[in-house]
Amino acid sequence: MDTKQLNEEFYSKRALVGTINHCICGDCVFYAAKIMNNYPLVEFLHSKGLDPRKADEVWAYLEKGGYKYYTVDFFEVYADIEESHTFENAKVTIRYNIYAEKKTPTYTCTIDVIFKI
Repeated sequence: MDTKQLNEEFYSKRALVGTINHCICGDCVFYAAKIMNNYPLVEFLHSKGLDPRKADEVWAYLEKGGYKYYTVDFFEVYADIEESHTFENAKVTIRYNIYAEKKTPTYTCTIDVIFKI
């Protein structure tokens, strides 16, 4: 299996952010509704086997000037290299996780994203 297939399998049973099985707080529901509008980011994540709505953690850390600022984490992902890309209102970073156990995926993926309220 390639890394895309491994990620798809690893995250296949994860609940969607903004649903009762994950979290239905206002910040998660808002994120889930807005994130799919950044098509280049979504396409990139799908190419890696990741769905931005299946993140492990979604955190809205600031609301200012009509915008909400989020950090979104996938704690364990399969990847071949570290990389960072910017897509419209978001930056995605895949990096080696020094805390990963030998039998788990050894990278993390973080998305920093800003949405207009």
